[in-house]
Amino acid sequence: MQTLSEPVAEICYGPMKSGKSRYLVQQAEDLSRQALSFLAFKPVQDTRDGSFIRSRDLDCRDVQALGVANSGELFLIVERALAAPVDFLADLPTSISGALGLRNTFRAESPLRACLIDEVFLLDGGLLAVIDKLQAAGVSVYLSGLDRDFRGEYFPLRHFERHGLTMRDLIQRCDRAFPLQAGCEVCTRPADLTQRLISGLPAPYDSPTVMIGDEEYEPRCHEHHIVLGKPSLSAAS
Repeated sequence: MQTLSEPVAEICYGPMKSGKSRYLVQQAEDLSRQALSFLAFKPVQDTRDGSFIRSRDLDCRDVQALGVANSGELFLIVERALAAPVDFLADLPTSISGALGLRNTFRAESPLRACLIDEVFLLDGGLLAVIDKLQAAGVSVYLSGLDRDFRGEYFPLRHFERHGLTMRDLIQRCDRAFPLQAGCEVCTRPADLTQRLISGLPAPYDSPTVMIGDEEYEPRCHEHHIVLGKPSLSAAS
């Protein structure tokens, strides 16, 4: 169990089914045991688990999270929590029995110490600047998400055409980074890539980057990761 002193930015990343959400849940449980005030967030685009950060580990509690459409919205929520904690607490949704609820994790009587953000690859490049602002305000940031898309390339953060930032930039921005691996679903060897399947077949290179749903994705090792029509390095150069 860690004790917060200076605010940090920490990210855990890897392919599907590598335990990324479990990492965030564990952070939430550690912060809760220390009675430290924190908030959890997830992008509204991720609808699989409703308003919760949920691990496949059945021993982990669900963590109630606030849905945000972009990094600017996330920062505005934190600003309000810092400026008017009592009013902010009163407006939080009711906690769900058996889960680590927002009304239990946010403490109006003590300063906000951390923010947890799941599936960060679905957010925009403004998140890097938001992390700077949160740390400057004394708030640590814990993030998790896929680092690479089904093509095996670093996920472009939303509005990439404007800022040119990818998950690689976000990982490099963080003070600490923890890469995870899963078991390849073909050979069980360590996997750090995610395979996208369409009707059971490998997705072509030009198919959509993001489609939410576990049934369409699985972890693969480099040998068994297939992207139909992917440009070769020689062709790209």
